[in-house]
Amino acid sequence: MEKSAQHEILFDDQYLQLYFDPSIKCIVKVWKSPVPEAQFRELIVKLLMQIIQTRMKHQNIVVNLIADCRNLGSDTFTQEVIDWLNQEVHRLYAMNKIKRKAFIASNDVMANMSIVNYISTSNANAGFEMNIFNSMDDAQAWVTKE
Repeated sequence: MEKSAQHEILFDDQYLQLYFDPSIKCIVKVWKSPVPEAQFRELIVKLLMQIIQTRMKHQNIVVNLIADCRNLGSDTFTQEVIDWLNQEVHRLYAMNKIKRKAFIASNDVMANMSIVNYISTSNANAGFEMNIFNSMDDAQAWVTKE
């Protein structure tokens, strides 16, 4: 795995880069472009595997998530995707001690509406907190606060 001074690259393809930032104990998902729904689901499964591997490698530390959605398309968080995340993915996040998931707002207003809809319909049942921010600095500050 490639390492830089700040973070360790966990996965990288045309749609998504995942990296672990040990300074904030966080896996960051950087969406590079709009992604088809089937590919989105596959990438979330890859993320789940990286969460488990990262926690094992770093002695089961609490790992939070930041999703940089600046380049994500407006049709990503469909109701079907939201239902799948709520039913299948969130319980796995909670089992792996995810406490917070921050989103960095998209450049696409419609995408932001779908992210806000996802957060508002999922937050109460997710088993962890989600919030949306306009900058990486704000997202990092929130996921690391006690």
